[in-house]
Amino acid sequence: MAKRLSKALREKRRWIGVLVHPRHQHRDAVEQVLLQISQTIEPEPSLRLMDFFPQHERPALAEQPELARLHGDGGLAIVRAPLKAMVELRNLLQDNNALETWGVMSLTTSGKIRLVRQRMGLPKPKRKQK
Repeated sequence: MAKRLSKALREKRRWIGVLVHPRHQHRDAVEQVLLQISQTIEPEPSLRLMDFFPQHERPALAEQPELARLHGDGGLAIVRAPLKAMVELRNLLQDNNALETWGVMSLTTSGKIRLVRQRMGLPKPKRKQK
């Protein structure tokens, strides 16, 4: 079995909590948007959609923190991005017109996915049993 890289040698990443435009109701549509965004950044980062809750599933979430209540329309998602691409990515997603242009807008970022889930009021998904 191959030896695993230590934490210090692995690529650093950040987690971005995003608001997703209501027109994107399926995970595939959001992944396509992330692919388009990554193609505009050099070198092309690998963005990965981790959690996605479309607009119609949001009321089922237990408690909504202030961050989620302020942005009531649209779905919520968490995206994993490499640290190297964060400056350009945040500039794209924090723009006032990002929601209309890309269909996603940045709400929060952190180095820990747990903190992003907590700020957005998203539950930790259940692990799939093998």
